[in-house]
Amino acid sequence: MQYPELSRRKMLASIGLLAGTCNSRNAAEGPLANSASAMTSKARVIPLTFSTYGLPSYSLNEAIEAIANHGYDGLEINVASTSRTATDKLTPALRKEARSRLKDRGMVVGSLMSHLQPLSSRERHTQDKRRLKHDCILARELSPTAPPVIQTILGGKSWGDSKQECVDRVADWVAIAEEYGVVVAVKPHRGHAMSRPSEAAWLISQLDHSKALRMWYDYSHFIFRDIPLKHSLQQSLPIMAGVAVKDAIEKEGKVQFLLPGAAGTIDYDLLCNILQEGNFSGSLCVEVSSHVWKRPDYDPTVAMRKSYGVLSSAIGGKNSSRVR
Repeated sequence: MQYPELSRRKMLASIGLLAGTCNSRNAAEGPLANSASAMTSKARVIPLTFSTYGLPSYSLNEAIEAIANHGYDGLEINVASTSRTATDKLTPALRKEARSRLKDRGMVVGSLMSHLQPLSSRERHTQDKRRLKHDCILARELSPTAPPVIQTILGGKSWGDSKQECVDRVADWVAIAEEYGVVVAVKPHRGHAMSRPSEAAWLISQLDHSKALRMWYDYSHFIFRDIPLKHSLQQSLPIMAGVAVKDAIEKEGKVQFLLPGAAGTIDYDLLCNILQEGNFSGSLCVEVSSHVWKRPDYDPTVAMRKSYGVLSSAIGGKNSSRVR
């Protein structure tokens, strides 16, 4: 199999985006700058990453190698407690090896996927605060000067009934994130209490627009809901820390998720154009849904290859260094 040359990764390296490295903007902005956003305006490149959520059987180092070999600029690490790459399963030796491998391959860690549940029980919230601290420590260990964003859904069902409780408990997260100099990004999720960009914006405003709290954008959760792509992006850009991408179709009143480009329901050329014109500085992350990776015929190699083809084409016209 022929893999693309990795000239984009060389460009990211040249502007100081390797895991564990620092550039002048990092130093100026302080610890809340992250590996996906530490770019100068003249050399802004949107890193294309792949989430290990779609590689459930891979170890962290196996995932790094596979994702790098398919041309991606970096990865998102699924650190949820049930994952093979959960934070508490990554020993000091594994973390050291991963950081070395990331540097050798010129890879950024754009984000960590953590499934926190602020709208669950008080006991669960206490556990989640402890988990978040450990996630923050991992983020700093993997990339001390440019820690990845920690992104999470919020759970729950009714926004009207639970939004104040959400504010109160996410405030605890913000305090932890600020202590460690890490950004937490909340993801509006179809069927959960917080499901719209406007609700994420309200939550962030209630917590004084802390730089430690941002939004994680995923249009597959807004499509088929009278939320136009262009409008949702423009509304979200000021508060976005990163973008997840996957396709969605509506079948018998239910939404099913697919690989990017598989359904043709999302205009990735438009999405990437708006991100670039809006000076978006986070990562663009392929998230393979469990709707896909739980299928018996799922092939992660095919998923990485096809997704790279779709997204590199969409973003290639805006990032001249991308090899198609």
